[in-house]
Amino acid sequence: MMKKRYILLLDSSTDYCTVALAEEGNTPTIIAEAEETDRSRQSERLAVMAQEVLLQLPQGNELSAICVAEGPGSYTGLRIAAGYAKGLAFAKRVPLLAISTTQLIARSYLAHEVAPEEALLMPMIDARRMEVYSALYTAKGELVSDIAALVLTEEETQASITELVEQHPVVYFGSGAEKAQELFQSLLPGSRYVANIYPHAKYMASDAFRLLEAGEYLDVAYWEPFYLKEYQAKKSLNKVLAQLLPNK
Repeated sequence: MMKKRYILLLDSSTDYCTVALAEEGNTPTIIAEAEETDRSRQSERLAVMAQEVLLQLPQGNELSAICVAEGPGSYTGLRIAAGYAKGLAFAKRVPLLAISTTQLIARSYLAHEVAPEEALLMPMIDARRMEVYSALYTAKGELVSDIAALVLTEEETQASITELVEQHPVVYFGSGAEKAQELFQSLLPGSRYVANIYPHAKYMASDAFRLLEAGEYLDVAYWEPFYLKEYQAKKSLNKVLAQLLPNK
């Protein structure tokens, strides 16, 4: 009998730092999870939580892969999770996987609610002031638009949203969604705001096992988070691992 596979799931791309350990199955089982809601403690808590979660790995089994939320989101949070995930993947010689943070937030919504079949989901990540990182997904969580930085007060942005949405009802949520309420009441009259939808790494499980099965692995040495906006410090993530890995 083949041993089951296990994936460590990590996310610190927003104000929430979460970790989970998933066991494969028709519907993956979360056998351990942890979270830290104090953003200032992400750097010290992520590795600790990951090690605590890994202690729950059933005896005789090994980790099969690591999956991380790749962004967009907080520069610092993305660097923390990416740096840890890359280092651990290299040390354990397991594949590194990633999904977007907007996809994770969409999955987090779908874990709690059933969207109307014709609806479009619009997860929003707060990017300060009136800007958000967002994308559109079907009611089943399939991506239908590019992930983009949107300044909600700009006419060009509003026209683009209207064109993409067409006649579909929109459900929007996430850390950046509350500030869109007043605008969407007039711009998208049929839209619905859902509060208290927070990303959690455990909701990456199904996507992570799909990526693992498909062999969609990342290059541990050279992969970097999806910052969306240029950030000159991001290159530092690759220096140590690039030196450790042999030249091809």
